[in-house]
Amino acid sequence: MALVRNVYSRVEHLVHEVAKFGVVGCVSYVTTVLVDLLYLQVERDEHLTAYVVGNVVATCVAYLGSRFWTYKEREGGGVREMVLFAAINSIAIAMQAGIVALTFYVLHMTGKVQNFFSEFVLAVGFGMAFRFFCYRTFIFPKAEPALAADAFRYSEPLPTSESGSVVPAR
Repeated sequence: MALVRNVYSRVEHLVHEVAKFGVVGCVSYVTTVLVDLLYLQVERDEHLTAYVVGNVVATCVAYLGSRFWTYKEREGGGVREMVLFAAINSIAIAMQAGIVALTFYVLHMTGKVQNFFSEFVLAVGFGMAFRFFCYRTFIFPKAEPALAADAFRYSEPLPTSESGSVVPAR
């Protein structure tokens, strides 16, 4: 049991980060679908425009959720952070579209179940993994400790009074 506790204590921060990232991703996904459907109620034949508008709105929702909840303890990067966030999400959307195109046009996975798997398992899975890596590495990186001593935590002071001056034997 101690081994499990020890291992969990080492990855606890990552588990919480992944959970928050997942919640923000789910809210963004629902936002994409809702905006897409609402747009199509107004403009019935504008599917591509509805998809783009839905993704733009969802990217804004994802940024707000990531900045102010998932990565709120990390230092903000201002305009650079927002531009990088938009660029990373654009790349992720292009990757997802590429996976869907590959499976549909090249591998001829045209059935409803195959199409669902391609869009919502493969494409979204790769897109989420790419986003998670990029968010924590490039957009919301952990700040390095200001002092070297901040990187080393210890529970009690070192016993300096008990260490006499010992001269090594020659």
